[in-house]
Amino acid sequence: MKKVFSLLFILSLSLNLALLYFLVYQKTAANQPTAEKTSYRLTKPLQKNIIDSNISEQSTFLHYGDLKAQIEPEIKRSNATDNIGIFLQDNQTGAWLGINERKGFLPASLLKVPIAMAVLKKVDRDEIKLTDTIELTEEDLDKGAGTLYQKGSGAKLTVWEAIKIMILTSDNTAKNALKRQLEDAEINAIFTHVGVPNPYQSQTVEVVSPRGFSRIFKALYLATFLSPDLSEKLLDLATDTQVENLISAGVPSEIQVSHKYGERPDGLADCGIIYHPKSPYLLCIMTHNLELSKAKELIISTSKIIYRFVSLK
Repeated sequence: MKKVFSLLFILSLSLNLALLYFLVYQKTAANQPTAEKTSYRLTKPLQKNIIDSNISEQSTFLHYGDLKAQIEPEIKRSNATDNIGIFLQDNQTGAWLGINERKGFLPASLLKVPIAMAVLKKVDRDEIKLTDTIELTEEDLDKGAGTLYQKGSGAKLTVWEAIKIMILTSDNTAKNALKRQLEDAEINAIFTHVGVPNPYQSQTVEVVSPRGFSRIFKALYLATFLSPDLSEKLLDLATDTQVENLISAGVPSEIQVSHKYGERPDGLADCGIIYHPKSPYLLCIMTHNLELSKAKELIISTSKIIYRFVSLK
């Protein structure tokens, strides 16, 4: 009888200890921070308010203090003092630097990024699918940029194929076909979201500034307009554009640059995110009334100076 009592006592003690361990473990686990379900390479969904670029009216802020003095000689050497706009912002601290950053420029093909975002917003809302088919019309065909027009009216492609062609090769026909899928309000929504004038509704074509357009890529980086998955998808696509000889040429080849370029007979533009290992930063450079060869050289040298400065900081 004494042996049975001892066994029951040991069993009861063991069960109590097991229960105590379970309760303590559960409480500890509940207090541990949970890991993010999804890991993004190019997007950093907004977790808290960041320092906005409007916080300071000074053209230099925090650690970009003496960078402007390194860039200005390059601009003067190209006689481009009034023909270039630059906006740079650190994605972690909000530190920024601007040179003619509020000046209006012709956006040209830069506007293909907001078109892609507006279409992807419809995907976010389950109104369309990336696999849906678009049929080209005669009005879509545009020989100005790209080769999709060669397929002619009646050619079919998916929504995602059209976005890829538009972003990677800056194809005007793909842009026209995608824009046709959108209401004016849907296009306006992206510009309203980032707080810049809608060029399609403006009386003047020179309405987009480097400072303003950088907010388009900021919205993608922070996933404030599209879902993180679709923001990541579009940024990933923009790392492999046909033209990689502007801001991309100013950084080491192993560094990813998600960007969109624009070209006109009198100037170039290139805006995006440079994924520097220390901290990704936004960079938007626009030029006008400048020979293309001189504009290209200036954009590359400026990008190179900025990357070196950030690396040595």
